[in-house]
Amino acid sequence: MIVYIGLVFSALSLVIGILIGLSSLALSSGYEASSSLADDILFHPDIMIFGVIGGLLITEKLESMEKFKFLNTFKISRPIIFFLFSGTVIVSTGYLMNNPVLVDIGLIFVIISSILFLHFLTSKMGHSVAGIRWMFGASVAAIALTAIANMSSTIWMNIQLTYLALLFPIIYIVAERVELGFIRGMGRKVIGLQAALSWIIVLTAFASVEYPQYFGRSLIMGSSIIILLLMILTALRFDPSFHSSPRRGKFQTYLRTGVIVAYSWLFIGIALFAFQLTTSEDILDAATHSIALGFIGTFIIAHSPIIFPMTLKKNAVQDRVTFSPILIITIATTMRVYGDLGFGSGYILNFVSYLSGYVLIIAILAFVFNLRRIISPSPAPTPAY
Repeated sequence: MIVYIGLVFSALSLVIGILIGLSSLALSSGYEASSSLADDILFHPDIMIFGVIGGLLITEKLESMEKFKFLNTFKISRPIIFFLFSGTVIVSTGYLMNNPVLVDIGLIFVIISSILFLHFLTSKMGHSVAGIRWMFGASVAAIALTAIANMSSTIWMNIQLTYLALLFPIIYIVAERVELGFIRGMGRKVIGLQAALSWIIVLTAFASVEYPQYFGRSLIMGSSIIILLLMILTALRFDPSFHSSPRRGKFQTYLRTGVIVAYSWLFIGIALFAFQLTTSEDILDAATHSIALGFIGTFIIAHSPIIFPMTLKKNAVQDRVTFSPILIITIATTMRVYGDLGFGSGYILNFVSYLSGYVLIIAILAFVFNLRRIISPSPAPTPAY
């Protein structure tokens, strides 16, 4: 039951986030839209980071969290879900009512949820390999630090804070890929180094938000980006998607394609963040959507045939997958990043940017269709991952 609560809240957050994003995009592109809804763009990033991405990644772990008792008293899954979801709602309400006290209360709830989630992930139930546990821990620490910094600044209006917020899903996903790298022979010392780098990346990113001088902030964030690239490249060395396989079925090809596309967008996004630090051009939206849509969105779609049937305890025939969701979200991301970068005439840019939101909706529908297609009502063999 608690798994379905997590999925429903994440889905509702996604719907609200898309509606706000589309309305704001329409107005900024010269099209008609609800101005009151578009004004809510201030808490759009909080909903997407805490409600959608945080909700999905926590929901993925809920089944194992149900077996973990905090202080040997109560199931840790319950307060994690309660504080994250209620915190997201309170933050959004605070922005709607222009009440900074409510915003801070909601962010404190998110911090509490993050600390409890970090406690679970760094426990032995989180993973048998200590380095991987602490990589997950670093990613969740990024949520807590984002919430702390969010009390005095706004995500997506501050490049350092936006980068810090995106580190949560980036490091979390890389940690999941390191799990596969461990199977392929990545040593425990290398994984331990990856964990140390993860914490350095997060802490330097937080320092870049809080540092009082602009030049110093840029220098610290630039250092964090360089270390992030080093960590990612080390993980890719052992990632099975970047190695040839003697036998690769339709699902393995689908997964490999999604992973390669996702990492391509990640490198583009990181490059755009680095470029933003050294130029007066406003390309923060392009950098953000390269990672938020291209990397995170594609990764979720690519892994959905594994994650969702397992989370919902359903059987799956994964070779029934279609490549349409990956193709469509790639088109949507390309359109949005193109529009955000500002290449071409104003009318074309506005039209392409505005249309990208509806292409994204089609990608989500294709994603749902893909899940319905592979989930089997009767027991079926699951291809090796």
